[in-house]
Amino acid sequence: GINAEYGVLFNILDHFSRRPETQHRVIGTLLGVSQDGFVEIRNSFPVPHTEQENVAVDMDFHRTMFELHHKANPQEVIVGWYSTGAEINENSVLIHDFYSRELNLPPVHLLMGTDLSQNNLSVKAFVNSSSSAFNLDTSPIVSHFLPVQLDLSLLEAERLGLEVLMRQKEKLDGVVPLQTDLSNLESSMTSLLSMIEEVELYINRVLRKEIPENKKIGRLLADTVASLPRFDKKNLEKLLNTSLQDVLMVVYLASLTKAQLALAEKLQASA
Repeated sequence: GINAEYGVLFNILDHFSRRPETQHRVIGTLLGVSQDGFVEIRNSFPVPHTEQENVAVDMDFHRTMFELHHKANPQEVIVGWYSTGAEINENSVLIHDFYSRELNLPPVHLLMGTDLSQNNLSVKAFVNSSSSAFNLDTSPIVSHFLPVQLDLSLLEAERLGLEVLMRQKEKLDGVVPLQTDLSNLESSMTSLLSMIEEVELYINRVLRKEIPENKKIGRLLADTVASLPRFDKKNLEKLLNTSLQDVLMVVYLASLTKAQLALAEKLQASA
């Protein structure tokens, strides 16, 4: 399996947005960890290339950047490469061959579609399967890219950043303040209630035979319910009230500290 962090996707989009106007797509190197057939993509960096007349990849730049990244994160190795675009072409085969010579394992190719067709950002992962026949320069004559399952993982800090960006598009001035602990708690509870209602609606539709049952979803729901700690109603309310009181105390102390700092600043200015 292959897992990629959302930060890698942000790096690719940033690289694509900064490309020259004459360049149709961008490529770069993927860094991560590969163990027992599982690949985790954690980082990436851009690599200059050209596809006008002949395909040329600046492998010296690639090796220099990898050496710098390896000093900061020794556990991360090269696991593949990325490109933007809607499809894999003959140039992709040549670039993939460049990376195959740099790795001991078959490289992973991450393809990101940036045309936003159907208001969707497509991200696909491929591995290469080459024929056993070779031409004179030892390059494979036939090359086939096999799609593989790609899972995306979102860190807590990345999730908060995405929520801020989503709120920003609703503001005309583009300024969005960060949420307080109390507002975060409120939004989390609202989101949780919405998910519970959606699950309840799905279960009721299955029980009424309106939609076919899905055993995979059923097992996931059962595992989720089994993982929850068991509280009776009284203890759960006590736990939530205690947590809420702690949040309110933090908000009160923060406001009091802010008022004291403002008062001290005014006293110092008038002295």
